[in-house]
Amino acid sequence: MKEKEYTVSEIKTLLDSMSGMYDLARVVDPIECRILDFQDDGAIGVKDRCYGIWNSDQKCVNCSSAIACRTGCHQEKAEHFKDNVYHIQSNPIKIRLSDGGVYNAVVELVSIEDDAAAKTDDVKVNNREAENNEDTAIRYRAVHDYLTDTLKSDVFYEKARELMMNNKDISWTMVTGDIMEYRMFSSLFGTERGNEALIKTAKQLEKIANKCGGLCCRLYRDKFAVLIPGGNFREEDFIKAAYAVRSDLKIGVYSLCLHFGVYMIPNADIPVSVMCDRANMALRTIRKDVNKIIAYFDDEIMQKSLLRHEIISGFDEALREGRLKMYLQPLTSEDGAAFGAEALVRWVRPDGAVMPPELFIETLEDSGLIHELDKNIWEQAVRRLSIWKSLGRQDLTISVNMSAKDFYSMDIYKVLTDLTAKYGVDNSSLRIEITESALIEETERSYPVIAALREAGFFVEIDDFGKGYSSLSLLKDINADILKIDMGLLRETENVERSQIILRSVISMAKELGMQVITEGVETKEQLKYLSDMGCGCFQGYYFSRPLPVEEFETKYATSAS
Repeated sequence: MKEKEYTVSEIKTLLDSMSGMYDLARVVDPIECRILDFQDDGAIGVKDRCYGIWNSDQKCVNCSSAIACRTGCHQEKAEHFKDNVYHIQSNPIKIRLSDGGVYNAVVELVSIEDDAAAKTDDVKVNNREAENNEDTAIRYRAVHDYLTDTLKSDVFYEKARELMMNNKDISWTMVTGDIMEYRMFSSLFGTERGNEALIKTAKQLEKIANKCGGLCCRLYRDKFAVLIPGGNFREEDFIKAAYAVRSDLKIGVYSLCLHFGVYMIPNADIPVSVMCDRANMALRTIRKDVNKIIAYFDDEIMQKSLLRHEIISGFDEALREGRLKMYLQPLTSEDGAAFGAEALVRWVRPDGAVMPPELFIETLEDSGLIHELDKNIWEQAVRRLSIWKSLGRQDLTISVNMSAKDFYSMDIYKVLTDLTAKYGVDNSSLRIEITESALIEETERSYPVIAALREAGFFVEIDDFGKGYSSLSLLKDINADILKIDMGLLRETENVERSQIILRSVISMAKELGMQVITEGVETKEQLKYLSDMGCGCFQGYYFSRPLPVEEFETKYATSAS
């Protein structure tokens, strides 16, 4: 929650909406340590001392709400008293008084849970000591995650090593878990709901760990790790945990999907971080699959790991030697005449073998190298547009892909405008293609950049429209020139007729918004016909052509170019 100004009636409404989501929702004055009381006539009174919730008679040490009020920034903290854990979110606000004045206060959202783990984990502090002993509280906070109250990753590694070395006669299993498209979930439903998902996931996993004498930690963001004795590993425990979190956090038709990767540890001497990595490798094989919850590390995954290492270690050399080649898949009208192409990439090995993008794109994204590839392909595309322009084919456009991570790694606007200026290419010839999910994930970063690009004359395409969870909201909030719809949306359903109705409506709506529609993934003459009948006039797919090397594309679609 960002710092925001509210009237008294607005803050009362806010508290009512939050009260169903948390054990306690209240507004406090952290300077005077008082709970604020809002009257129907707009007056503001004060109630009890805010720290009375802990049954304490003294002001909290390092009060998160006082820090939030002083800095204007959201704060989070966990307090341990009387066998309970109080997860506190402190959100600074300003209250507009009836006389026009402003009152600085803090909305506290509190979740309370039993601190059962305190009875079995020797690193947790004694609750009574935590209430009265600042040093103990500081020690506790040094080893526990501030939000989920599980172990921090470095402490987990240390304690996992100690636990396995002290119990060499038994086998061990490492399980990692994460939440599918967690960043999108937080973007759609807010930081508070995102935090709630993390806390509930942690609670379920810690319950599993404590039941069998294991350990649980939050590795980072939405990634968790659980170490348990191998003989106590039960797949059904994790499936049950996944469904429990999904049930607790179902919002309308949206429900969270948890995934787990399992590594049966054959040798307890390898680094604990490696054990987590291997469990994560298994998890990555299903992280986009809503129908699977658990995957196991095996030899096939190990081979993929070796390929991943080969990709990362060989990327710079491949880039220098020009072995990352731009391929072009035509964008056509109904009669097959090309008006442009989408730039795709293939990795050509020294022996001439071609590596398809599904084998290396995800690795480059995960390793933070994708922006280097994108810049390279963008330049190949602009250079080719320059050649076509010199040959009188300014009518052909090229669409280039943009990763969500590009917004973090470079000044996209400067890179693209510098390229078109360098090669003397009209900005309108280069089309920028970005997926719907990337736009949702990076709303704050992407929207201003896209607006600036459109202002400069670039065309912006929304790719994979309809696969996300807020498609209509996206069209409302962002101006784009072209909508790309994947025919996979029809192939993945048994009710084709209903899907066609939806598709027809989307095409009509896009036209009313002044957007061009391109349907990609067209594979059959029948698909082409009913799409044309629906009003779509632009297509991409294997019915017309597979992605082609540049020379083949030019021979087939731009014979005057060379």
